[in-house]
Parts: sequence; structure tokens; C-alpha cells
Amino acid sequence: MGLRNRNLFLEKKCFFVTTSCYKHIKLLQDNCYKLIIVNSLNFIAVKYQISILGYVIMPNHFHILLYFNEENKLSDTMRDLKKFCAFEIRKYLEADKSPLLNLIRIENEKQVFKVWNDRFDDVWIGSKELLEIKLEYIHQNPLQSHWNLCEYPEDYNYSSAAFYLGKQDSIVKLTDYRDVFD
Repeated sequence: MGLRNRNLFLEKKCFFVTTSCYKHIKLLQDNCYKLIIVNSLNFIAVKYQISILGYVIMPNHFHILLYFNEENKLSDTMRDLKKFCAFEIRKYLEADKSPLLNLIRIENEKQVFKVWNDRFDDVWIGSKELLEIKLEYIHQNPLQSHWNLCEYPEDYNYSSAAFYLGKQDSIVKLTDYRDVFD
């Protein structure tokens, strides 16, 4: 959904959101970068009164299921999330003198490095059934043959799968979707 249509969904509460690294570069492979996303998700959840219902952080993108308990501020939420994460990721890359810096360097008057693609994708979740489909997709993402990051969804540390199986607490403060959707 393009930004021009987002105003039609301001009264909606729940969204499946995906954002990707610039040129799909695998900037999030190392755990330190995933932890930046984790900490930022926990921060925006408090700032914007959001319940995070599910997530997965992959090497070059992440998916989240967001439920706005108060006002829907999806655009502001994603702006803040991406801006803070970009700053922190770039800081770590510079400190490590990572060769990835050359891949995200751009020729632009407004910025020197680009961590994220400009937009994010969002889908309004209007039913428990659709939420469960998206949650299953999130949890299966690390198992896809081109990723092959783990054997079972609950084994991937940067996902809500283990939380929903009752196997461990999540590093992202989660709300069980069944507490939101009847």
C-alpha cells in the first residue's frame, strides 16, 4: 500500500508491516544489529502505545505485527523506528570499519548512507484468521530454503515463534494476539 492510501486506514488498529534493508543487503546478519531492532521495537511500543503481536528479524528485512492500543500512528512509528535503527546500525558499521559501509554509501545531498529502502509495506489485519496467516508466515520465514536459518521456528532467536509455543520469553515485549482478537 502506498503512502497516498494510508490515510484511509487511520481508524484501523492492527497491521502486518515489512521493511527491508537498502538493496536487500544483508545488514542484519550479526546479532548486534538484530538487537538494535529489538530495542527499538520495545521503545516504539511504549512511545506509541503499541502491542507487538509477532515479529521476525531476518538478515535483510523484518516483519512485525503491530496493534495500536490508542491512536494509529503507523507512519510516525515506522519513521522513528527506521531512523533510530539506521543511525545505530551505521554507528556500529563505522566502528567496525565494515566493508558493508561501501555498499550503503550513496551520492545524495541529504544523506551519506542508506540503511533502509525508502518505504515500508503494510497490510491491515481485520480478522483473527488473517492475523494467524501472517503470524504463521512470520514464524516460517527463517525456515525458507533460501534462508535455512534453523530447523524449527521456535529455534530462531529473533522471532515470536517460541513465545507462542510457550517455550521461552521473548526479547521483544509481546502481547498474545488472542488477548486482542477474540
